[in-house]
Amino acid sequence: MVWSRKRHTHCNHPRHLRFYDALRRFKLRRGVRALPNILTLGNAFFGFCSIVATAQGDLFAGAYFILIGALMDGLDGRVARFAGVTSDLGLQLDSLCDGISFCLAPAFLVYYWQLHNLGFVGLVGASFFLLMGLLRLARFNITHDEQTVYFLGLPTTIAGCFLATLSLNMQSHIYSLGHAEIFFFVTLTLAMLMISKIYFPTFKHMRKSYYSWAFAMFLAFTIIMGLLKVLFVLFMLYFIFTFAECLRRRVF
Repeated sequence: MVWSRKRHTHCNHPRHLRFYDALRRFKLRRGVRALPNILTLGNAFFGFCSIVATAQGDLFAGAYFILIGALMDGLDGRVARFAGVTSDLGLQLDSLCDGISFCLAPAFLVYYWQLHNLGFVGLVGASFFLLMGLLRLARFNITHDEQTVYFLGLPTTIAGCFLATLSLNMQSHIYSLGHAEIFFFVTLTLAMLMISKIYFPTFKHMRKSYYSWAFAMFLAFTIIMGLLKVLFVLFMLYFIFTFAECLRRRVF
């Protein structure tokens, strides 16, 4: 009994406490550092799930997986900035994963959904979206420090999610030639916007109170209208606001 008491007293020596506290902090720090990269890889995982689901003919699941990937993409950056663990590795990994989730997966989705009816022309349209998205990501990697208030070109996340939201809002998949031509034009337009010199707002410098009001309105309209319709309306408002700003600033 005496021996155990001495041992207990020895283990609670301040030096041992400091060592164990430092060890716990080290493990916690390593876990926090790994969390943004885990979320980024989750983005790529859901992008791959979208491709698999689309190839199996489940277009709804393929589109939803793209939107879930966008959620992972939004969380990884916020977690990294909150924890102060941003790095060049995270930036490069984010671009690679975005290429899967918001370039390859949407291009495959829109091709399987509509553009395959146009044959080789549809293949070229979907491929053009993919290639311009990759070019947009490569350009962002070398100019990201200059894109704090505005994005130079349409972000791939918005372009990919817009195609996914558009497909989800279509209640029936109509594969007529006329509809395929319309979506071919939409796909080409999004691809050109991604590599354009148009400045798209980031809304990163908005006050936190504005974010609270925006989230409350988003939640209210989602309950009333449904998530898919609200997302589609938000994307359209984003495009309208961007082009209105361009006209006001006489960018065109």
